[in-house]
Amino acid sequence: MNAARLLRELGASFWDDLTGAFSLRNWQDCLAKLSITSRKQLIENLLGIIPQVAIFYLVLTPVVAMPLYNKMLFFPLKQHAIDFAELAGVAKVNVQIVGENSRKLSAWYFPVDGARGAVIISHGNGGNISHRGPLIELLLRQKMSVLAYDYQGYGESDGEPSIDNICRDGLAAYDYLVTQKGVKPEKIVLYGESLGGGVAAHVASKRQVGAVILQSTFASLPHVARQKMLLMRLYPDFLFPKNKLDTAGIMAEPHAPLLIVHGKADSIIPFTESELLYKKAAEPKQLVAIESANHNDMYDSYVGSLEQAVAAFLDRLF
Repeated sequence: MNAARLLRELGASFWDDLTGAFSLRNWQDCLAKLSITSRKQLIENLLGIIPQVAIFYLVLTPVVAMPLYNKMLFFPLKQHAIDFAELAGVAKVNVQIVGENSRKLSAWYFPVDGARGAVIISHGNGGNISHRGPLIELLLRQKMSVLAYDYQGYGESDGEPSIDNICRDGLAAYDYLVTQKGVKPEKIVLYGESLGGGVAAHVASKRQVGAVILQSTFASLPHVARQKMLLMRLYPDFLFPKNKLDTAGIMAEPHAPLLIVHGKADSIIPFTESELLYKKAAEPKQLVAIESANHNDMYDSYVGSLEQAVAAFLDRLF
């Protein structure tokens, strides 16, 4: 038997074992057999499967299986839903940003005449910048220029998304705005939506900014993962990747004025995540809860409430 065939058979065998471990029918059969098994035989059988359980535990550890979890975390779309020429009466400028690892990032820049400042949008884990049209319009109406960029692997950007890559992309977008567009750091607002909240917090910990807005985001990636997946509760923090998108931990340190906005009916990232984030964050901070808003309808049914919160926050600062 050649090496390639052996590897294929080993891989197939491991996959069968792995998928079998999550099969309800297999568990039902197992429980039925256990009910008629003697205690001695039961102990012997349990001792025999301990090594296999240990292997599954290690293989599925977040720090080891991050490529698998990346597939579950990121849902990039390459095709733009709409290719806007302008929004809110402001012409769009297509730009390319060179990231830290030399990947080219696709971005849209909307320069507002006499702008009070500029907002960098770090979007969520699905779609691409073309799906954030209503958010861009909302910010443009506040007399803020807007830079919306796509992470690696999203839209027309090169590369593949990962936790480290999207954080590098956020820093690259900031550096572009400062060095290429001449925007002063104190005039920059970081807007992080959902997963992008972790990116915005990361950028805020590395660069000077005027304000941070976090919408529908989490306290940390491990914390929300444990809320959504029971398996993740088996793993302590040190078995997660080094960059845990620890939004609450970052915001516990001194930071620019912070606005947190979250829908109380959010079924994707629970509102309790923003409550925990607010509790741990240092001042200055503000939490705005939008009644009945879910995760993906913030720019539809509840865009008025979102705009009211953002407008009031920006008016106090700029």
